[in-house]
Amino acid sequence: MAKTSSALKTKQKWYDDAQMVCTLLLFWPPVGLYGIYKSGTIPTSWKYFIYCIFLVIGILLLLEILRLR
Repeated sequence: MAKTSSALKTKQKWYDDAQMVCTLLLFWPPVGLYGIYKSGTIPTSWKYFIYCIFLVIGILLLLEILRLR
C-alpha cells in the first residue's frame, strides 16, 4: 500500500507539463490560460508575456467589434 501512495504523490499535474499547456493554448485557450496560471514549471516572465499577448488580442478584437457598429 505504501507503493501506491508514493506513486500518486509523484504523478505530474497536467498544468506542470509545458507541452500540454502550449497545446491547450492553441486549441482551447481558456483552459490553456488556466494551466499557465497554475503551472509551477513555466517561468513567471513567460506567464506575463503570454498574458500580455492575450490582453492585446482581446483589446484588438474589442476595438474591431466597436468599429463595426
